[in-house]
Amino acid sequence: MKLLTLGSKEYPIGTNTDDPLPSGGIEAYVQGLVNSLSKIKKIEILIITRRFSTTSAHEKNRNIEIFRVPWVKGFFFRNISFNFMAFLKALRLDFEIIHAHGPISTFFGVILSMIKRTPIIATTHGLALKQPQYNRGIKRLFAMLERFAYSSADCVIFLSEEEKEGFRKKLGFLPDGYKIIPPGMDSTRFASGDGQKIREKFDIGDNVVITFIGRLIAVKGLKYLIEAANRIQEDFKLLIVGDGPQREELIDQASKSRPNRIVFTGQRTDVPDILAATDIFVLPSLSEGLPTALLEAMAAGKACVVTDIGLPVWDKKTGLVVKKEDSEELRAAIKRLMSDQKLRNDLGKNARKDVIQNYDWQRVIDRYVEVFTGFKAK
Repeated sequence: MKLLTLGSKEYPIGTNTDDPLPSGGIEAYVQGLVNSLSKIKKIEILIITRRFSTTSAHEKNRNIEIFRVPWVKGFFFRNISFNFMAFLKALRLDFEIIHAHGPISTFFGVILSMIKRTPIIATTHGLALKQPQYNRGIKRLFAMLERFAYSSADCVIFLSEEEKEGFRKKLGFLPDGYKIIPPGMDSTRFASGDGQKIREKFDIGDNVVITFIGRLIAVKGLKYLIEAANRIQEDFKLLIVGDGPQREELIDQASKSRPNRIVFTGQRTDVPDILAATDIFVLPSLSEGLPTALLEAMAAGKACVVTDIGLPVWDKKTGLVVKKEDSEELRAAIKRLMSDQKLRNDLGKNARKDVIQNYDWQRVIDRYVEVFTGFKAK
C-alpha cells in the first residue's frame, strides 16, 4: 500500500531553520502517525513537507520517502504556498491513497484525488473558521473551503466526538463517510524526565510550576491565563513553552506580574523534562481539535486545567474544566490545585491511566489501517 501524506509543514520536527513561526499540533500528530505506520512493512509512506536551508529535497529511510518543496514565508502565505507546491509535486508521484491533514491540504488533496482517481481520507484537526486570529472575511473563505473539502473527501477522520459535534454545529452537516479516531500517544516517553534540571535552569526552587505548551496565537487563550496568573498572590512559576506571533504582546501583558514569575521559554525539545518539573498543566484554549500537548501532560501524570471546549477531560476526575475566556474561573481552578497536592496527584494519576487505556498508538494505528485497507480494497 502506497500512502501519500499531505499537510505537515515540517517532517521530522526539528528540521525547521527558516520559519520563525513554529510548527504545531498537526506536525506533531503526523510525525507520531507516520513513525508508527512505518513499523508496518506492507505500508510505504510518501510524505510531502517543506524544504528548509539545511534539508534535502528528497530522502528515503526504510519505507518512509520524504519529498520537500519550496514555500513562501509569512503568516498568510506559508501554508497555502506549501500546500500548492505539495499538490504540484504529488501530480508526479504514484500512490494509492491520499491522507490529508487540515482544510487547505484537504482542498488540494480533493483536486488531486479527482485527477489521480485515488481515494482521499482527511483528518480535520479542528476548524480553521473558529480561529480568532482571522478576520471575518478570512473566516468566511475558510468556511466555504472546509465545506467543499470535507464534503468531497471519501472519509473524514475526527479526533473526538466533541470535535465531530463542533463540526456539525459550525458547518451545518456531517460528511457521508466519517470515523472518530483519537490521537495516539507514546505514554512511556512522558513517564519520566529530569525535572530537577528544568527547575535549576529557570531558577524555580520549590515553587509550584504551572505550564502551558503550544503556539503563542490567539486561539490558545493565553491572555486569560496571564490575567489569571497576575491575580494570584501566592508564589509560583508559570512556564509558557512555545513561540508564535503573539509573543511580544503576551510578554508585555506578563510584565504587569511580579518579576520573574512568568517565564517565556521559547520553543523547547525537552518536553518530557519540562513536564517532569510541572505541577499543573493549563490549556486555556478557545478552540481545539485534540491537542497533543494535553495528551502529553496527561501521559506524564499531571493535573490539568482545560476550558470547556469539548476536550477529553472529565471534570474533577482527570482534570478541572473551566469556562473559556473566563480568567477568574481559571484563576480559581489554578489556586485550588496549588493548595491541594493530593488533588493534583489524584487527577494526574487518573489522567495517565486514561491516556494509556484510550490513546495508545497501537490502538490508533489499527483503526487507521482498517480505514486505509477498506479503501484500497475498493
